[in-house]
Amino acid sequence: MTASNLHSTESTAPAALSNVALITGNGAAAAASISISYFHDLVRQGLAPQPVIRAPRCNRWRLADVRHWLLNFAQPSPEAEKAVLGKAHRASNAARAKRNAARKGA
Repeated sequence: MTASNLHSTESTAPAALSNVALITGNGAAAAASISISYFHDLVRQGLAPQPVIRAPRCNRWRLADVRHWLLNFAQPSPEAEKAVLGKAHRASNAARAKRNAARKGA
């Protein structure tokens, strides 16, 4: 193995193996850019995949399950999108009103 191969980011595992690969909760949380405690909360609530191996200090999740969950987790629902936009519009309007009031008072 050459030095350039050591730093390669390409996966050398066959695609079929990546579907049955197991990862830790830390790996799953890092992939989602969330804390491990929040990931475990999502698992307890049934919003994230359940581990396929559950042993003391050795829980493992199937990579394919985590990958599928991440694709769905990353896409906001239309209701959530409307709520965020509504909140942003209200905040913008409040800031605009505050600036206008400050200009009139100055």
